[in-house]
Amino acid sequence: MDDESLERRLAAILSADAVGYSRLMNVDDESTVRTLQAHRRRIERLIGAFRGRVVDTPGDNLLAEFPSAIGAVRCALDVQRAVGEANAELDAERRMPFRIGIHLGDVLVEGERIYGDGVNVAARLEALARPGGICLSDVVYQQVCRRLELAATDLGDQELKNIEGVVRAFELGGQADEHEPVRLRASAPRKLSPPEEPSLAVLPFTNLNGDPKQDYFSDGLTMDIMAELVRIPGLFLIGQDSMFTYKSTATRPREVAGEVGVRHVLEGTVRKDEKRVRVTARLVEAASGRHIWAERYDGALEDVFAVQDEITDRVVTELDVALVHGEDARVLRQELRNPQALALIYRGTELVHRFTRDDMREARRHFSEVMRIEPECPYGYADAAWTHYFDVERGWSGSPAESLEQMSSLAHRALELQDVSGFSHLMLGHMHLMNRDHDEALALSDLSLEQRPNCQSAWGLKANILNYAAQPEEAIPLAEKSLRLSPVARPFVPEVLAAALYLSGRFDDAIDTANETLSLAPDSVNVRVILCASLAASGREPAAYQAARDIVGVDPRFSVSRFAASQPYREPAVLQRICDALVRAGLPLGTSAAQPSLAQPYSESRRRVAPRPRR
Repeated sequence: MDDESLERRLAAILSADAVGYSRLMNVDDESTVRTLQAHRRRIERLIGAFRGRVVDTPGDNLLAEFPSAIGAVRCALDVQRAVGEANAELDAERRMPFRIGIHLGDVLVEGERIYGDGVNVAARLEALARPGGICLSDVVYQQVCRRLELAATDLGDQELKNIEGVVRAFELGGQADEHEPVRLRASAPRKLSPPEEPSLAVLPFTNLNGDPKQDYFSDGLTMDIMAELVRIPGLFLIGQDSMFTYKSTATRPREVAGEVGVRHVLEGTVRKDEKRVRVTARLVEAASGRHIWAERYDGALEDVFAVQDEITDRVVTELDVALVHGEDARVLRQELRNPQALALIYRGTELVHRFTRDDMREARRHFSEVMRIEPECPYGYADAAWTHYFDVERGWSGSPAESLEQMSSLAHRALELQDVSGFSHLMLGHMHLMNRDHDEALALSDLSLEQRPNCQSAWGLKANILNYAAQPEEAIPLAEKSLRLSPVARPFVPEVLAAALYLSGRFDDAIDTANETLSLAPDSVNVRVILCASLAASGREPAAYQAARDIVGVDPRFSVSRFAASQPYREPAVLQRICDALVRAGLPLGTSAAQPSLAQPYSESRRRVAPRPRR
């Protein structure tokens, strides 16, 4: 191009393309050409009527420019109306609908030709439209939405081939024909309320190549991701059959979420050639419409199945972190490569947080099986140590000293296996806590936080130690931070927060938090103890009496002395205040025997902090 022959101007660019042209040519090329020519004459007349200009007509495409966005959109609406009426007179198998894309942008002009990103964006938008539909860029939609009465569907941000950044798109009209995938709906969609647990719908990933023969990769990736998500306990996932009815539709994630009743929607795109693939995935929060997580994968396409597996693993890990198990999920999925072992860890963790004696034993059995399946992975050992702590702290152990010895052995073994989760140090910290060595317990919890400052468990468990170490005011912000870091509140940390509020004299807040925690763990005696003591301390005697009766209803063997023997408070006066409140509420005192020593002192080699694991 000669620079002197170029000019720049703002123009509305319309790109139109015949749908099914190649298929029709294979069936009857002469009739197809005649149909295309007739449609093109209609389109060109309408373009002229709206002060537009036909720029080019390569193959079954047509490119035109207009001096205004409103003129381009009005023309496109009339084009689709005229082409639709003409198609209605043809046999179904001979019909030729059009897709249209419109963008407003700066173009370079050389004679009769125009160039620039504005032209390319219009062409890419046209590929997004359904047969008979019109796809507008956001800049066009904003120009016309207040002047024309349009029923538009917001397609959200789109990555367009060879276009830098994203373009928000809107679609007008459009219908599926018999040769296009259709959305199946027996009746008008109804709105469903999402469940309490984390809930997710996965939209079929969009194939940006435009060739339906390439759908196998995007469809396969979608199905692989859903098959792995099914394995995550605590996640409510809409089934594959339901979600594939949304394939090749322009439904927004927020609309999908309302129709299927979920809080989050995963959407994505796939673009590939013979050698490389690019996959984007975005997690959308239905209530706000914001993207709370996004990932892009670029890689060589040497082994299709290996690439699908790698992308699936990355996407599922991020969803697990964002929706269910927090940062713990990232560490677990890096180390536990056996799907059965990962499922056992998750199931065991769920059982631990039910806080019953039988469930704790069953959880330990699950963690022991993880140790058998993956003996060189530290996490089965660390989680099994956790169950021994609860046996002592909840008063379930027949031999606290033996339970703590088991806890220590398992935690040290996890450290020998290079545990990078920080959980082993937390378990050793709680072992020292039960031995009333509060300073050592706090030092180990600090070491764990140093290793993983974004781990919700580390903050919550340090808060627990601070409660017993007579520092409940410091425990409150730590417990609150743990809850903020956790996608789903496990009942242990809310229990710790309720205790910190009670110990700080904030009895009303403690009562509210304890009641909320009971909805998560109705069989937790410790939460009911906090509730009972808080009610008694705030002078609500009838409610405290009822809370005491509820404690005995959950644990008929409960006594204040047995509870006191398992509580490692640094200051005896604090424990005495709790016990006095429980007795006033009517709970039995039980035996007055002196509290037993929970464990014999460990040797220096057992008490020392193990070397910090490699990062």
